[in-house]
Order: sequence, then C-alpha cells, then structure tokens
Amino acid sequence: MRLDRTAIGLLALCAVVLSLAASTAQAYPDFGRGVDGNCFFCHSTIVNNRMELFDFTGLVDPVERQGVPDQGELKYYTVEAGRSVGMSMRAIDGEENYAFQIIGFDDPDVTNGGVLVYADDPVWLAYRGSFNTYFIRADGGTDGYDWGTNDPTEVTYNIAVDASTPPGYYLLLFALVGRDTLRDGWYHSELFYLEVTAGAPPLTLDVDATCPGGGAILVSWSNATPNSTVALLYARNTGNFPIPQGNPCAGTRLGLGTNQLQVAFQGGSGANGSRTLNANTGSGVCGGYFQLLDVASCRTSNVVRAE
Repeated sequence: MRLDRTAIGLLALCAVVLSLAASTAQAYPDFGRGVDGNCFFCHSTIVNNRMELFDFTGLVDPVERQGVPDQGELKYYTVEAGRSVGMSMRAIDGEENYAFQIIGFDDPDVTNGGVLVYADDPVWLAYRGSFNTYFIRADGGTDGYDWGTNDPTEVTYNIAVDASTPPGYYLLLFALVGRDTLRDGWYHSELFYLEVTAGAPPLTLDVDATCPGGGAILVSWSNATPNSTVALLYARNTGNFPIPQGNPCAGTRLGLGTNQLQVAFQGGSGANGSRTLNANTGSGVCGGYFQLLDVASCRTSNVVRAE
C-alpha cells in the first residue's frame, strides 16, 4: 500500500471546498405566527387538494405492532438510524402566497414514547416553543411563495436521524399554510410516518503506525459492506468536509479537513466487511489522520490519528 493519491473519482477532494450555505431561505413570520399575531389566521380555513406528499416509501398502518396513535394507513418514509432521508411535499393549487411546515418532532404522543433526534435542515427555519417544534420554509421573501410564479412548488426536508434514535414509527405532519386575495387564512395538512430502522454496526477503523520515524503500518477495519469497495482517506487535520458533487458519496461529511486530503487506498472491503492491510510508510504520515469511506453505503468510520 502506498500512501499517495489513488484515483477513484475523489481526487478533487483536496482542491474543492463546498459551501452548504448557498440557500437564501427566509421564513415569513406572518405564516408561522399569523398576520394578526396568532396562529388562527393561518388555520382558520381547512382546504384540500392544495398539497401532496411524494417520494415516500409506501403505505403502512403500524398501530398494531408499534403502539403509535391509530391514524390508519398512512404514507411513510424509511431511514436507518444514523442515516439521512429526504421527506418531500408539493404545493399543487391555490391562490396568492403560502409557506411549508413540518411538525411533530417533540410530541410524546406521536414519538412512541421516545425522542426523535433530528438535525436542522439549513434551509428550514426552526420554531421551538413549549408546545411543539416545527420547521417552516417560505423562500419568496416577505410574502412567501407566490402561486402565480411558483405553482407547483416542490420542497424536501432532509432529516438526519441520530444513531441513538430508537427504531419504530414516528408520526409527523406536513402542512401548507397561506392566505388568499381576501387575506383569509387557509391550511392543508397531511399526517405521515417516519420509520426508523435499526442502524448497522458502526464502521470501525484501526491504524497502528510506526511513529515518529516511519516504517511498518497496519490498517484494519470491520463492519464495512461485504465484497464491496472502500476508500482509505488521509489528511493532516480533522474537520467536517463534504464530498463534492460528481464524486462517489457526494454530500457525505467526512471527519477530515482539507489539509493534504487524499485517497491513500482504494480496494475491496473483504468477504465479511473486514480486512487488514500491511505496508511501509515514511515519517510524514505521522501526526495525520485516517478515515475509511464505505463507497457502497457511504458510511464513514471513526477518525484515527497516526501516532
């Protein structure tokens, strides 16, 4: 094994820095709190056929085996604990201005007695109160989306489910809130489930290097996707670097920084997802950091310092 750049389509990693703050989303407070200073304005009229969910996994009624409130058969999205999933909705009809909401993260009645751990999507504005937490998106400046120029509109809320989140079905709600030409409020909502499944065993990496002078190095890993491809990455610093678009596992955040970021090895993961590599390296590797990327699942391992 040579600790230099091995081309697998990730060589641009050390030269490209992406910004995830490109969105200019600005939530319109009138939709979140009501033009008249309360939520009744936006919830005063219930309407139908102005929104729909899409890209969902299927339909399910989990109440018999999971104990969630009996809402019957609903659409659901599925995600493995420790992974991310996009939940999408579409505004399909209406008048004038509107905004999107996703609601239900903190309600103990809909989280099966547990706590749904989530990460904020940067283009959705969070409102956290004593009653509930919800997220709102209204990208059309101070008036939210406009029917005349943005119909239909599609949005996705990306939720990163923490690895500690208990498996089960979580009942959430997407809503579309707005106003018509008479400034009367209206509201359309749809319940759905988020199915959290048990996460895979963590991908673990061990590095035993001869430091500080260099020499033999032993690299081993376990719990990768069997008979697949892995990439061993190296950098001089830790960080939170996202793999750029156009590369395998684009968007996956590494635990490495960009200082001398490179692919040290690419190859098979092993018959059972475990493998050991033996090599020799110079002293320049010492003090740097390694991380393994499972190209099949886009999971990353722990970060290990060569010392």
